[in-house]
Amino acid sequence: MTKGDAAIIAVALGLSILIWAGFRFLPQRSDALTAIVRVDGKEVLRVRIDGPHMERKDVNLLNGTGTLEFGQGKIRILPLPTHICPNGICWKTGWVSRPGRSIVCVPNHTTITIEGKVDEVDSVIR
Repeated sequence: MTKGDAAIIAVALGLSILIWAGFRFLPQRSDALTAIVRVDGKEVLRVRIDGPHMERKDVNLLNGTGTLEFGQGKIRILPLPTHICPNGICWKTGWVSRPGRSIVCVPNHTTITIEGKVDEVDSVIR
């Protein structure tokens, strides 16, 4: 066996260990519907929204406090006063329930994004 053969074996072994460690220790994607609330780019809340009961939770925004209502696979932000959110686009969005959908409040630098498994067909091409 030459030095080149030993190097190839070492690289292959190292890659195998890295791949194994990645599958073993990195978090697995959950099938549960989860809403992630970010204010100014920082995650401030992560809640499961696929529970059977409706719940409410207050979130500190840049200009005040907002209330989230979630459960039964959907989430929304309740109406905010105009001094917190002048246009109210975030609460006028209403309920969101599909992974990849978001609620955005620009004045408060806030996003609410749904993550989870997608079971439905997005499009069909013939």
